[in-house]
Amino acid sequence: MTFVDRQLADGIVRGVERDGVQVFLGLPYAAPPVGGLRFRAPQAVTPWAGVRDALEPPPMAPQPALTGKGFVGSEDCLYLNVYAPAAPGHYPVLVWIHGGGAVMGSPNQFDGSAFARDGVVVVTIAYRLGVLGMLYRPDIAEVNLSTLDQVKALEWVRDNVSAFGGDPARVTLGGQSNGGRTVGTLLAVPAADGLFKQAIIQSGTGVGSVVDTPDQAAKVAEAVQAEAGGDLRELPAEQIVAAQQRVGVSSGTMVTYRVVVDGTVLPRRPGEVKAKVPVLIGTNHDEQDLFHMLTRGGAKLLGSGSTVLNPEELATARAAYRELLPDWPAELAERHAFTAGDWWIPAIRFAEAQDRPVWMYRLDWRIMPFGKGMGAPHMLDVALMFDDIRNVNWRYLFGARTPDWERLQAVATEMHTAWVRFIASGNPGWPEYVPESRTTRLFDNESSTVDDPDREQRLTWALGS
Repeated sequence: MTFVDRQLADGIVRGVERDGVQVFLGLPYAAPPVGGLRFRAPQAVTPWAGVRDALEPPPMAPQPALTGKGFVGSEDCLYLNVYAPAAPGHYPVLVWIHGGGAVMGSPNQFDGSAFARDGVVVVTIAYRLGVLGMLYRPDIAEVNLSTLDQVKALEWVRDNVSAFGGDPARVTLGGQSNGGRTVGTLLAVPAADGLFKQAIIQSGTGVGSVVDTPDQAAKVAEAVQAEAGGDLRELPAEQIVAAQQRVGVSSGTMVTYRVVVDGTVLPRRPGEVKAKVPVLIGTNHDEQDLFHMLTRGGAKLLGSGSTVLNPEELATARAAYRELLPDWPAELAERHAFTAGDWWIPAIRFAEAQDRPVWMYRLDWRIMPFGKGMGAPHMLDVALMFDDIRNVNWRYLFGARTPDWERLQAVATEMHTAWVRFIASGNPGWPEYVPESRTTRLFDNESSTVDDPDREQRLTWALGS
């Protein structure tokens, strides 16, 4: 291990180099949003003298602990991490937005070393979550702070990534779950225009549709205010997050806190705006398996219920899938309807609304055989495309079982290679998705490229012919 210094716009930072990868952790892209800057748009970093160490992971945004007991994180959270090839070069860049239902998650979950070894600079970013990032109270808070944070981070990349060998003209913006939905939203944010040249949307929950009107967001804000009591500008962050959590768990949806169509930061619903850049988009075959496992274990980190469908629509979909999949256990058929309604069908609708190139994939690789445990659940794609299957952050996906590492590594290598190809060349290696063919790459033990997979299920949702 050796130390390496880089000159940025605001000062010199010191990271480390190991095994051909340079790592810089906790780089500030905005001033700490604390005190008088709570509920304010991100402000410029104050330049520093001397060398600033970038050797330790930064604090995560305030959020409930994964144990369900207490809270973790700090309001001083607007940092990012960089993984870069050690060799000088002019490399493409992946900017990664974490998921977590808009109330959890951290850039520290992700190790970009495999991408860096393959010639990609990776930047993983933090942003304000929940009430502190999405409160709709124009009387005390600026609107869509989490979105403004993300734009600020992209501007930092534009101004600084060349110091790490990255090419600011070859930025891919990617994310998964809430991060994937966020990428879909940023495609409709005017301030983000020109800050990235292509996008990756992985398991974006309700991508293109899960945003609030001002009236909807105001009702959520009223509920939080009633739970928290006091002036939200002055209350401790832990008290705000506790109130946020109580409101979220009882909200009837997994995603309670949403970006608002405010007419300025987000002028229109994302689904009404065509992307100006090429997009790689896809889902996992069994997304809902993860949330079934978490709720069965008693976790109350997110609300329950569909993010996209109202209770009547979900009941109708579940009944249709029981009839459509008569050989499946009823519970699994109903769970598959949930997966389709919140992830698969929104991804198809998003793809078919575009006139720029789109590539579609689906992860079908199963952790356990059908009917014996989780299939291809939410989050599995992240471990694979980052080629980071032994990261302890993903261990919960496999429970107490020891994974078949050889089988797991094979599909990880395949997905990671496709992602590197897309980031570097703009083409992941299979034909574009168009409504006439609906060509989709299915990642599995034996991957394949097929047209219109599961057509009968798609038609259940009145999507084309």
